[in-house]
Amino acid sequence: MPQQYDKKECKLHTTCQDADSCGGPMNMLLAKAIVKNKCWIVEDDSHNKVGTIMTNPQGVVYQHENKREQFASLKLLSDKYNIIVDKAPPKRIITEANTVYGFPCEHKPNNVLWDVKHKLPIFTKGNKSKSFFCAGYYIVKFNNGWVKSYCPKLITLNRYPYAGPYDTLEEMQERLRIANGALYGTTIKPASESI
Repeated sequence: MPQQYDKKECKLHTTCQDADSCGGPMNMLLAKAIVKNKCWIVEDDSHNKVGTIMTNPQGVVYQHENKREQFASLKLLSDKYNIIVDKAPPKRIITEANTVYGFPCEHKPNNVLWDVKHKLPIFTKGNKSKSFFCAGYYIVKFNNGWVKSYCPKLITLNRYPYAGPYDTLEEMQERLRIANGALYGTTIKPASESI
């Protein structure tokens, strides 16, 4: 015999389709954001994928158990299926282990080299790879101005003017701001010594 429960304890008792025959609250599901406010993967308590949620012009579509259900809002969907929605995707964390000569990179570096002539930390992403990347943060000047770049390909730095490598994102952003300011005639003047 199913375990009895007090329907008033269930926060979904007013919207539940099977309120009369229900055996209790459903398991909690977690929707992990893949693309912020656009796409989620739904997992159960055991971290098994049970469905996906995608936004569309009419609201959201929940795909699960070979079914597609349309909902006007994410709240209606989460209330019906007891889904906790994580709004933002997890931020990628760069571990200290992924560095080349002190400069960060997001991949495990292979074939690590130091370009003496250009003073660049170089690596490949695989043992047999022929594409070389430069560790760290850079600013690269394309036709439309200076842009930021993280671990660009070596061939890109050979083809276009660049500045770097920088070991922090903040340092690169400051150099980018200065470079683009100089490009558009708004150079930064140092603060005067006296106030």
